[in-house]
Amino acid sequence: LDFAVGSYDPERRGRAGLFAQICHLEKEVAFDDRSVYEALRRVDERRDCSDFTVSGLLRVLYKYTDQIDPSLIEAIRKTVIGFKYWMDEPGHNTMCFISENHQIMFHSDEYLAGQLYPLETFADGCNGEEHLGRARRRILRWIDLKAKTGFSEWDSNVYYDEDMAPLINLVDFADDEEIATRSAMILDVLFFDMAIDSFKGTYGTTHGRSYPRSIVSGRTENTSCAQRIAWGMGCYNNPANMTAVMLATSRKYRVPEVIEKIAKDMPDEMINKERQSYSPEDFAWLGIRFDDPDSAHLAWVVAKMATLENVESLLELTEKHPSKWFDEVLRPLILRIHNTYIELERRGEDPQGQLDFLSLPTINKICYRTPDYQLSAAQDYRKGEPAWHQHLWQATLGPDAIVFTMHRSDDFETPSRFWAGRFPRIAQHQNLLIAIYDIPEHPILGPGSEPIPESVLIHQTIAYFPRVAFDEVVERSGWVFGRKDQGYVALRSQNPTEWCDSVLLGQEGLVATGRRNVWLCGMGRESVDGRFEDWYERIESASLTFGDRSVEMSSTAVGEVSFSWSDPLTVDGLPIELADYPRFANPYCRVERGGLVYDISHADQRIRLDFENGRRHES
Repeated sequence: LDFAVGSYDPERRGRAGLFAQICHLEKEVAFDDRSVYEALRRVDERRDCSDFTVSGLLRVLYKYTDQIDPSLIEAIRKTVIGFKYWMDEPGHNTMCFISENHQIMFHSDEYLAGQLYPLETFADGCNGEEHLGRARRRILRWIDLKAKTGFSEWDSNVYYDEDMAPLINLVDFADDEEIATRSAMILDVLFFDMAIDSFKGTYGTTHGRSYPRSIVSGRTENTSCAQRIAWGMGCYNNPANMTAVMLATSRKYRVPEVIEKIAKDMPDEMINKERQSYSPEDFAWLGIRFDDPDSAHLAWVVAKMATLENVESLLELTEKHPSKWFDEVLRPLILRIHNTYIELERRGEDPQGQLDFLSLPTINKICYRTPDYQLSAAQDYRKGEPAWHQHLWQATLGPDAIVFTMHRSDDFETPSRFWAGRFPRIAQHQNLLIAIYDIPEHPILGPGSEPIPESVLIHQTIAYFPRVAFDEVVERSGWVFGRKDQGYVALRSQNPTEWCDSVLLGQEGLVATGRRNVWLCGMGRESVDGRFEDWYERIESASLTFGDRSVEMSSTAVGEVSFSWSDPLTVDGLPIELADYPRFANPYCRVERGGLVYDISHADQRIRLDFENGRRHES
């Protein structure tokens, strides 16, 4: 709160200004209502992310009405009851309803607005009580789905912030004990997920969706403020961060102490395996149907373009519920992809996942953490398919000492489009990772259309490796070795590389030309591997043979390793499983996919999250 008040910029208006002003209200210091009026104007225009702003307006209504002018309270009330809470309500807008984070935000907003104004008539003609009932059903469905399958925007250091904020609102303000308790339980799961996949406050893991500024430094992650409040790591980097503001002003939700202890725990070795999200083949099990208005939106979260059926259901949605966002953003894209599916079907060609760049299906992920480094990856995830905001692997030795590889798009004007290239095939075993790239010569062309989704497939891969963030960097025999404190990283490309001082967001790294390439990353630490020089000399002299989209090597850490584009990962001749992980499997918790009871423990502390019966118990 002190940081938010002390860092306040009066020029920040709209949502950012609103959330900063909530901290002013909590501290009972000078309040600037100009930010709130600007936020109301943007919500009334139904701009993108207005649902985020409404969550802040509702917090003001529930907590601070005795501190602000009645005329402002009335203005907020009018905006809240005039808001569009779901895609089937009338009126044009530029809001998104079909992503995971927006869905819980809209449901939470609708529930709390309906609870606050039960007899008021809202913009769609329904009263608040009707809105509350509809939102309650959808909130419970969303929480149950996430408890069973995890999150489609897995470990997002951007969008977990948007998941946590509406849930904290529900814990604080829902009169219904079941809603409040279950919201607290799924919050616990989110914080546990962040705790076990973070390295000293940096959420240094694979991310289902992220943006460049949140990847290249732990200091600029959206989740950093929440980590600072929850367990004293991370940093305060945004006085208007939604989750941080909600946590700092909450009277009812606190991160369980056992999860705080897990975030700080640094054993010599910690391996976390988990499975997140769900896929079209899971729809029957989960009761998701395209013809069901209460579940179709859950299908679009993970598989917007996965099949012709998905695309046709989205087209039907845009026709049934017109909006500016549907008409100008979503529908033109869907029509192109729909026509491409039809054309490929006519030719008898299989799209082989090449049209499915917005989907977020099931992922098996691993995180290997030590006191000196962390390595994390999405195992064998959608190899060769188009990407969109997914960040598949990362080595973390500090908030800025970060290494990863990628195939990027050619859109240099929009940095987030860098993450719109093609996925590699990745395998990680303990502290060794292999990423194999096979970039098509040309993207699939639709009938008379431009390529989808890239305008050009660049025939090169890059490695982000900011030498300035390391204490020591050595290049030997094609390897690049880095040391940060007592942690080590080794990076090698099959193809020759060149240093580039602006490989990503003005930061340096390596560029390797070629459609096909193999990248290797190994990690080490002084207490296990000895002096840095001794460690990298052993790696340099070890056997290493690259083939066509394949590699065989002697790893000084794990043994004899073999991996290729089509063959399994083997270590000392034995296959390593890269799929069918449990929901969580780590020293603190094991729960199978679909399981509804999470027992999370550390030393003599424990919390049980029983989603079957809606019970949360700490001991």
